Amino acid sequence: MTELVAEFASVVEGRELGGDVSRGASAARVYKQLTKQRSANATSGVLFGAEGAQQRHDGKWWQSESDTWDLLARLYEQRQQRRDVAMDDNMDASTDDDATLSDFVRAQDLLERDGQLAEYVEVRRWLEDTAREFQPVETRKGYLFYTRRSIRTQDTADSNAMSDNTQLVTDIDPDASSRQRRDIAIEDHEYTTSLLRTLFEYVRRGRMSDAMALCVESDEPWRAASMKGGLFWRDPQLEDAESTDRVGGNINRNLWKHACAALAHDTGNDSYERALYAALSGRVDEVLTVCVTWNDFVWAHVNAVIEMRMDHGLRGACVYEQAPATSFAHVQSRRTCATDMAQVFDIVESLDGCVQNEARDPLRRLQRALATNAFAEYVEEFAQALSPETDVRMVRVVAHASLCVRQSGAELPEPAVSAVLEAYVDRLARDHDELVAAYVAQMPTERQTHVYAQFVQMLNVSRDHRMQLLQRAERHGLDTHAVCRAATLAGVQPDDLLDSSDPSDSSDPSDQFELSEPSEPITNTEQRQVRALEWTTSSSHLYPYALAQVCTLSRHFLLRGRTNAATVLLNSLPADFV
Repeated sequence: MTELVAEFASVVEGRELGGDVSRGASAARVYKQLTKQRSANATSGVLFGAEGAQQRHDGKWWQSESDTWDLLARLYEQRQQRRDVAMDDNMDASTDDDATLSDFVRAQDLLERDGQLAEYVEVRRWLEDTAREFQPVETRKGYLFYTRRSIRTQDTADSNAMSDNTQLVTDIDPDASSRQRRDIAIEDHEYTTSLLRTLFEYVRRGRMSDAMALCVESDEPWRAASMKGGLFWRDPQLEDAESTDRVGGNINRNLWKHACAALAHDTGNDSYERALYAALSGRVDEVLTVCVTWNDFVWAHVNAVIEMRMDHGLRGACVYEQAPATSFAHVQSRRTCATDMAQVFDIVESLDGCVQNEARDPLRRLQRALATNAFAEYVEEFAQALSPETDVRMVRVVAHASLCVRQSGAELPEPAVSAVLEAYVDRLARDHDELVAAYVAQMPTERQTHVYAQFVQMLNVSRDHRMQLLQRAERHGLDTHAVCRAATLAGVQPDDLLDSSDPSDSSDPSDQFELSEPSEPITNTEQRQVRALEWTTSSSHLYPYALAQVCTLSRHFLLRGRTNAATVLLNSLPADFV
């Protein structure tokens, strides 16, 4: 953890980024790699028992944090680019009503114009890239191999030997089972079930090309063709010559989606086959039946929102007449589809069981704020809830996330960001005081002096170490003279020093004047007050201010008979002070 804190600080200081203008997203990518490495280290050579459970828990945290940095980098880089494009006065006109363009071009234009939809697509990609690992089925050549062998056996055996196979299909084609209402060989059924699950898991992870390749390699190319219908229609005569050289995609994509919905609606199909075609058509009903994790459920709903908005955005003028889909009215989804990202997370958080518990995870809540573009509100809530019991890991994450978002050009509430940074500085001060200046420098100018002065005046370290902290502050652009004055003032003036009246005027016998012995050691409070002057005696430019504080503190000591403390004070001053 110590090493990670230093690595994060080096990014804040800019040593890892150079002159990158997109520092917010670039910093998030560095944080992603750092935490991803921690996850790999935590899960390598996992032990058994309680120690092994802690290793797995730590590995899960680091992986989730790495995923969070990945999401931040993706979204805020896209948002920054969109702000840059919005400043360009020469933006191309919309192609919304241009009937001479292919669906592919219109879809690309829609994503460029609808920034929110483009973000939803990026969130879906993130959910696909961060999905849990799974074991795909092996490739098997020969369609329905065991069923085919059983049919050949039936053709050559006598009638008594055929009795066990009379329920098997007699033809080898994809529709034979449903047409004849017979089964295929149990080995083929098991493989088909595993194949369909693998196809869904590939689509779930955005690996459509892998899914279609598996179908072809397993001698089931018709499945690949059925999934390929989602590609947008392209025509080189309606696009730039360099973009494509042949016609491709599906000119009746809407009809294909209705057909997929019908397959998903058919209760006679395998659950993963239904989920596969439901995902392709943008339905949620059947996809949710095979979802397991928070990530799965969010993906199912985000995918449905994207398909719905794409369909709505592509309605209107078209160069061709689409085939009607009125015969599929009976396969309408029973669930009400979410319309935006916030509704997606509200739906998932309302679920029972482990999914709801996972949705309450601190990093999941942060991921929601990033995905819904509500990070400003999240930071305010987090700052208000800060306490000594707040997980230091979340303080670190939110502090650095705030810096990344702010560097990306987004507006954040400065008081809340400063509160989070101060909380992180407070934790750094215990073990990493050399890193504090880098974070104080990220606060508003009016807070920098106060926060750094409060930090340094509480340190009980050597004078040389104190001077090193001042050098770090100067290197990060802090006003070191103002810091020294504030640190000295805070150190030499505790509450009892604010009233410098003669203690002999007090009626309290305990306050009567007593002269201390020269050899009597000074108290810890007096030692702290004397050492507080080290800040202003560190530079000759501050000697006038230091002299005033020396006089005030000396008078305070002498009025109380603490001649020993006054002697220590005067002996601590530099030789060239007077």
